[in-house]
Amino acid sequence: HINVKKCCYMYFSPNKRSKNDINADHDDHHLSINSKIISRVSYTKFLGVTIDDKLNWRAHIQSLNMKLRSTCGRIYRIKQCLPESLYKQIYHSLFESHLGYAISVWGGISSNQIKPLFVTQKKCVRILFGDSEKYLDKSRTCARIRPINRQKLGSKFYEKESTKPLFTKHELLAVENLYRHRCIMEMFKTIKSHVPVSLFSLFKLSTRKDNLLITPRPTEQFIYKSSWLWNEFRSTSTLNFSSRLSVVKNSVRIVIFSAQSLKVSFNLTA
Repeated sequence: HINVKKCCYMYFSPNKRSKNDINADHDDHHLSINSKIISRVSYTKFLGVTIDDKLNWRAHIQSLNMKLRSTCGRIYRIKQCLPESLYKQIYHSLFESHLGYAISVWGGISSNQIKPLFVTQKKCVRILFGDSEKYLDKSRTCARIRPINRQKLGSKFYEKESTKPLFTKHELLAVENLYRHRCIMEMFKTIKSHVPVSLFSLFKLSTRKDNLLITPRPTEQFIYKSSWLWNEFRSTSTLNFSSRLSVVKNSVRIVIFSAQSLKVSFNLTA
């Protein structure tokens, strides 16, 4: 049974076409089920991912960022009630679980597009693992609530605590590196198990070099990104598609985390 009230349709169009041109093409066209008109939308949520008619993921990034900022607020309120030993579990369960959901689908976007998520991620890391006194002090901008010798606020007051040492100390992956890790692992599991068949058939193993993949035309899509990342990872490791999943998972994380800590990426900026 189809619930017509929840049905909608979307017209996917290139970015170069204006909305007026698209509307003109479809003014005379209507979709219906049992004589009930199906509404046309520019974006909709499917299995937790917001898909837009341009496939640029802006609607999903905006929606996800709002959810993550709300999560930061909840974490800030419950932090004082929990022992410090649970902070990392709180981060993974309440924050990273949302950030990493289906990230291999939408995470191939440019750094500028993904920057709002990284800013929110750093905020969460500061709340949980940063200097609490300094973080609280940032909100005391009113001169009347500050000591006499600290009423004048200089540029140093507005400097935020660096999160790089916090990411390194607690072994946390930044959002872009989280995407790289998930991409490689999902590709590895697909090729190792040959399922799903529809996805496995899109990967092409090299006949000249063992355990390398032939990369398709450069795009932001999962097939190209995961193939390219695997080939780059293979240049630093001897692991192959016959290796155990747990071994590959740990090795990939170590390599990506080491590159993140050293502020380099083994050409991971595809």
